[in-house]
Amino acid sequence: MLTQPLTRREMLAITAQLGLAAWVAAQSPERAPLPMPVPSLPYVEHVLSLKPAGYWRLTGTKGTTAEDISGHKRDGVFHGRRSFDLPSPLVGDAERVLALDGKSYVEIPDHKVFSMSHKGLTVEAWLRLPDLDFPGQTGAIDDPYVHWLGKGEKDKFEWGFRIYSKHKKNGQLSGRPNRISAYIWNPKSLGPGRSNEGAGAYFEDELKLNEWIHVVAVYDPPGPGAGVRIYRDGELRKGPPDKGTLYSTFEIKPEHGAAPLRLGTRDCGSFLIGGLSDVAIYPRMLSAAEIKENHRLATQKPHRKRG
Repeated sequence: MLTQPLTRREMLAITAQLGLAAWVAAQSPERAPLPMPVPSLPYVEHVLSLKPAGYWRLTGTKGTTAEDISGHKRDGVFHGRRSFDLPSPLVGDAERVLALDGKSYVEIPDHKVFSMSHKGLTVEAWLRLPDLDFPGQTGAIDDPYVHWLGKGEKDKFEWGFRIYSKHKKNGQLSGRPNRISAYIWNPKSLGPGRSNEGAGAYFEDELKLNEWIHVVAVYDPPGPGAGVRIYRDGELRKGPPDKGTLYSTFEIKPEHGAAPLRLGTRDCGSFLIGGLSDVAIYPRMLSAAEIKENHRLATQKPHRKRG
């Protein structure tokens, strides 16, 4: 059956009614607001282009899941109290990121891609400290330190990040004030009377409160001259051939262990008080150029094109 075409006045009336209905629906408390577009961040895009085995931004969440955005769905679980009230270390990022209270942490199930491979291993993280003096897992005579990220526990040790307090528990200056280290260990002691001391690299700078630090550890695959390298803010600070960084110095033979990956602690023996953001693990050695580019993209303001 043929109908007469609508007049312009009739079309305007229908359009107005539809617009009013849409507006009313949008005001309904039962309707969730439309998601805001997420800004594209050069740093995030570059990290993903390097094909990490896991990448946890650690931005605000209402649930207990620490989402892995690498595409591998290796999500973690938050334990304890935490907040998301810190500014992101990435220029142009409006997200708020994780603050840990010295008891909370993230745990990610064990996977072989978080362990040494024939291509090596790289671990990248952003760290922020609200206090340079903090309790550690050693006694008053020794230098207190915290394992603030790592994979390993009794008889299953692998690798981890450590930071020392500025002062000892008795108030004296620590022998290693605010040293930030990356270590790799044997799963357990090699025998009676032999300690399981790890091969490690470190930097020992005068740190600033509430300043984001970009820390990257690169672990060589086993072989002649293999060792640990540590980078701060895109720059290599220590690595082979320094004797303390070499696996051979401590008879290190890296193995995959069953311990989970933890962020904010290694084995629940000590915990980070501070901010943690954008943790990524790569199943290979990142080059110095790749690490430097990551830091540049995180901290450099984009140039505006002239019209």
